[in-house]
Amino acid sequence: MKSKEQNGLKADADVPNILKQDGVSHSVFDMANQEITHIPDIIEKYGRETSWSHTLVDTESNSATLICQLPGEGNRRHHHPDWNEWWFIIEGTWEWDIEGEKKVIKQGDLVFMQKNRKHKITAIGDKVAIRIAVSRYDVAHVYEKEDYES
Repeated sequence: MKSKEQNGLKADADVPNILKQDGVSHSVFDMANQEITHIPDIIEKYGRETSWSHTLVDTESNSATLICQLPGEGNRRHHHPDWNEWWFIIEGTWEWDIEGEKKVIKQGDLVFMQKNRKHKITAIGDKVAIRIAVSRYDVAHVYEKEDYES
C-alpha cells in the first residue's frame, strides 16, 4: 500500500518514504535476512555523525530495522490500526510520546506499542540514539494530516 487519505487521516506503508520523511538521510534495504548480523559492525560502518537506517530482517511475518537518529530527529505522531510494534534501544536516549504522555526511554529498554496507540519518538540528549524497530514493512502508519505533513 502506498499512501492514501481518508477522513482527514493519511495512511502510508511505503517504508522508504516514511523513513525519508522522518529525516533519515541514508537507508539500506537490500542487506536484510543475513544469517548472522553483528550490530556493532553496522553502527561502525555508518557512524554516529548522520542519521541512517539498515534493514536487518524483512520477511512475510516481520521486519526489523536498525535506526540511528541525531538529537531532535525521530518520527511523526502516528498509529498502526492493525499491528503491534516494538523497539529495543541500542544506544542513547529517546522521548516517547504515547497518547500524549511523555516517557524517557534509554539504552537497554524495550518498548511495546499496542496497535491503535498514537506515538511519536524523538532522539534527545547530546548524542545519537539508535534503536531496532520491529514490525512489518506492509503495516500502515496512520497520521493526522498535520502530523503527516510536519
